Amino acid sequence: MFFPIALAAICCAPMLTACDSREGETVESAYVLPPYPDPSYAFKRNGTSSVDYLECSLLSEPLDHIYESYLRGANVMYAANRLRVQQYFDAGEFGLAPRQAIAASPLHRNDSAKVLRDLEELFSATARLSGLGQPSPSVTRNRRATMGTSGFVGAHIGDVNVAFADERGVVVAEVFPEMVRGALYLDKVLNTHLDEALLDDNALRSAHENGVLLPGRNYTALEHHWDLAYGYYQFWKPYAETAALPVLRGSRIALYNAFARGRQALTEYRYEDAREALRIIRRELSKVVAVHAMYLLVGERTMANLEEDVQNALPFVSQALGAVYALQFTRKDDGRPHFSYDETAQLLAQLTAGNGLWDKQRLLGDENTSGSLRAVAQSIGQRYGLRIADVVRRN
Repeated sequence: MFFPIALAAICCAPMLTACDSREGETVESAYVLPPYPDPSYAFKRNGTSSVDYLECSLLSEPLDHIYESYLRGANVMYAANRLRVQQYFDAGEFGLAPRQAIAASPLHRNDSAKVLRDLEELFSATARLSGLGQPSPSVTRNRRATMGTSGFVGAHIGDVNVAFADERGVVVAEVFPEMVRGALYLDKVLNTHLDEALLDDNALRSAHENGVLLPGRNYTALEHHWDLAYGYYQFWKPYAETAALPVLRGSRIALYNAFARGRQALTEYRYEDAREALRIIRRELSKVVAVHAMYLLVGERTMANLEEDVQNALPFVSQALGAVYALQFTRKDDGRPHFSYDETAQLLAQLTAGNGLWDKQRLLGDENTSGSLRAVAQSIGQRYGLRIADVVRRN
């Protein structure tokens, strides 16, 4: 059973008080800290939980390890390191292989080889940044990045927050998590586990209604699909909680209630209600993904750093590249993708054209400047009914 957030908000409303601010503190007037946690997403059969999405965290662990241990610090200077990265990606752990899960939904299966190639190119690019194959790898890794030359970005090579950029200024390590968030986690939610075809599958319905449980488990296949979608949504949930942006103010609540109500509808065989919950999740989560990409492109953090020094902005704009890539895994109300693989590739080509991310003047151009951050953000917003003003915080 679940407790709808909307009801919780009504019940708790009389208890809400204004937040105090310290002297000299900047307060975002649009930001309101949620005064209550999400209710538990809990469902039981015969007194025992029927929810299991452990798979989601197990699949993410090798990818997190690749990022933290190899990509972020450009630590692929030896062939053995490059092999380990590939092994983590190909085989994963506990029988869950990231390679097999990337862009694996029926909707994106035709593009999966291209998506895998793009991700593996990040591994190869990191190897080049690390100096793999060079007589002295550290010389390549420890040089300062400049336009047309790869290297580190930051005050000193030994700094904790140092980053490594390629010749175009792309910090390849920062592209990786955003691409994975789209090609794996988002694809799992919207295109694998919350596809209408599952609700229309007579065999799945029959097994569900007859209480046929998966071997050794306490849930039906149809229930497990829904729970896995909720589990993979956890990787996007922080971006639905960006209450500082009014456009997302109700997203976290809408998404939680849709997940919980849809799961409850399944237990009661109310398939049309589950279908409506699915559509709400598709619409709301796709909006969250678009806002995330647009914010990384033109939000105050990116713009402030870019205006000060282009090197400071390279990690943030690189994150934006990965977030733009993820847009191809969002879906319209009718089930079609908002963007195709080729369309996202065109947006990325515009952002990295010419001198790449070193071209501060182009990046800071207006909406009519090809390859500017604002032009790309505007192009994205038009697909989702969003404006640039929607992703800029109001003080």
